[in-house]
Amino acid sequence: MKPDVSVIIPNYNCKAYIWKALASVLKQSNVDIEIIVVDDGSSDGSVEWLEKAQQTYKQLVLIKQEQRGVVVARNNAITQAKADHIAFLDADDYWSEDKLSNQLAFMKSHPNCTLSFTNYMHVDEQYQKIIDCFSYWPEFYNKTLQGSNHYQLLNKSQDLLLYANVVGTSTVMVDKAAIIDIACFDRKLKSASDWDCWLKLASKGEVAYTYQCAMDYLMRSDSITSNRIKRIDAMKLILNRFIHNNKVSWLTQLKAGARLNECYGEYHREMGQKIPALISATKAFMLYPHKRNLRHLLHDLKNLTA
Repeated sequence: MKPDVSVIIPNYNCKAYIWKALASVLKQSNVDIEIIVVDDGSSDGSVEWLEKAQQTYKQLVLIKQEQRGVVVARNNAITQAKADHIAFLDADDYWSEDKLSNQLAFMKSHPNCTLSFTNYMHVDEQYQKIIDCFSYWPEFYNKTLQGSNHYQLLNKSQDLLLYANVVGTSTVMVDKAAIIDIACFDRKLKSASDWDCWLKLASKGEVAYTYQCAMDYLMRSDSITSNRIKRIDAMKLILNRFIHNNKVSWLTQLKAGARLNECYGEYHREMGQKIPALISATKAFMLYPHKRNLRHLLHDLKNLTA
């Protein structure tokens, strides 16, 4: 019998975390699940642990590949997925117990929906809550909807996602036929292939979201700052390509440019580069003046004069 959802989990040396991710999938209620874990050449005992887990959990499928990256891992799993809907989960994140059932019910009742996602909570390595994603974005923040598990369609989804990519990959469910139609994740991109994929899916159908924090996103201390500049470079490429190939309003282009400068500012702050950070924050605020960009600008001014 075909499962309701195929859950795809890429793994690379995440033995310390994947047990929690897998446990959160197995706790999902009222959904028949196929779990596809793609190991990308781990050397920390992950494969051996997963092979033992397979003996207990028959719905667990393990695919092994040499280190080819997360994009290839996800794409390989997509082609082998049996369900009509696919959910993504990173090996160090985890879900609430009703995440899939709520999401699947909405997508089944809205056959034109190609992509849905949820709010999520940032947590530290002690799993203490930091802040939810949507509260960081003025385009999404709505106090009255905080905590609601109701899904709603996103208006002008392509434009909004172009300058406000609030989509956490581990919150996403997609229509399998739609993601195959866009050729899955772009292997040529060095970073931000997820954002590129969401934009393409938005061009194929409806996009839905919920304020429910259905995923906890682990903020690991071993995250590498150098990855941020790779992502920014990829964002520039995707942004230019998308604007060139689509009718994008001038206002949306300004907001997207502001977001790009905001990302540069974040990178310069992490590197301790005060003047470049201030320049980026100033550009971001001039292109799209709102509270978050103003806070960054004032912070950099204060930091420069301290």
